Amino acid sequence: MKKKHPEIKNLIEFLKSILNKKRVMPSDLIFHSDEGQIGKVLILTNFSNNNINNYIKSSYKKNIRGLVIDREISKKHIPNDLPVYVCKYLSNNMNLFLSEIYDYPLKGKKIIGVTGTDGKTSIIHLLAQTYKLLGKRVGIISTDGNGIYPKLKKTIYTTPRSDILYRNFNIFHKKSVDIIILEASSQGLHQGRLLHINFDISIVTNITKDHLDYHKTYLSYIKSKCILLNMTRKIIFLNKDCKNVQRILNITSTPAKFYYYDSSYKIHGHKTKLLDTRSNRYNLSLIYNILKYSKISDKVIISIFERLRPIPGRNNIIHKSNSAKFIIDYAHTKDAFECLLKYIYETYYKKINNIIVVFGCGGDRDQIKRKEMGKIANKYSDIVILTNDNPRGENPEKIITDISKGI
Repeated sequence: MKKKHPEIKNLIEFLKSILNKKRVMPSDLIFHSDEGQIGKVLILTNFSNNNINNYIKSSYKKNIRGLVIDREISKKHIPNDLPVYVCKYLSNNMNLFLSEIYDYPLKGKKIIGVTGTDGKTSIIHLLAQTYKLLGKRVGIISTDGNGIYPKLKKTIYTTPRSDILYRNFNIFHKKSVDIIILEASSQGLHQGRLLHINFDISIVTNITKDHLDYHKTYLSYIKSKCILLNMTRKIIFLNKDCKNVQRILNITSTPAKFYYYDSSYKIHGHKTKLLDTRSNRYNLSLIYNILKYSKISDKVIISIFERLRPIPGRNNIIHKSNSAKFIIDYAHTKDAFECLLKYIYETYYKKINNIIVVFGCGGDRDQIKRKEMGKIANKYSDIVILTNDNPRGENPEKIITDISKGI
């Protein structure tokens, strides 16, 4: 049994006393004021001081048993009869606390983290398929959903809050999962959602400019990605063709060994149902290198590659009887968009009458890329159709106008 940190020990003793229990269970705790609350203890960290009064009022009316917060707040916000514990240690150590409460659900699991600007979800699905074909049970936390592959439940998060993470880890533990693959977003890493998780393997697909509306500077964005690498114990796979490899190495401090992959690998005689795009060549090369590191033979790797299936919404090709082809892809960054359209242009342009591109850009996000994506669509297609793509709080017509400046 791991020795508890004194702060966690004291917090658990507080919880036991107000719950009148010998052991604190996950079901005794809630982490958001909207959750069901009768008889539960509300735990709040990294909250906004402007909202704390509303959080506590709402929860108190629903009969919470107690409150845990990570910093001192004005006593006027706290009802006199509500037990409160201030644990400053908790804001950066929530995962250590939850690991204790859930009785170390990650013990004995192989943990793989995937980060990068493009291609995270694709490589996670292809890796999960690969390990499943090798007879492993795989748990996934990703943009496409959480669960035991391939049965995933939809989620609004890429990298969820710690309480949601550990709820899933507990399910994985009970279902005897062998491997857990986590998609590590730059925001999730920056907000500390994965702190104190020991990764066996981490993967960087590539790093180009993205989410600068959140990170403000490109360097800050890169540094957030490197947080994953600093939590990795054994192996880190880096895309050798990524322009930021040297910057990553300069920022990272880890005992793990670095391995490099690119879009080529030495294996012959295999067929795959995946599109032969540059991104899929990188994906297959990465999987090949991971399997070779695990001492899997080329014969077994060929067998796996022949059975890999495309991921829904990623490089999907639909053939119609009238010779039309529809290619559906999630590409939403400038680099991913250009990589895809360049492949389509070089592969199909001489064989078909028209290349038609239908796309849009999200609202309240990197506005600079809109004109650039318009230029790319203009360069590699005959017809461009601009449409909405989750405008959020922005005027959809303004987004389309921004894109059209590049056309």
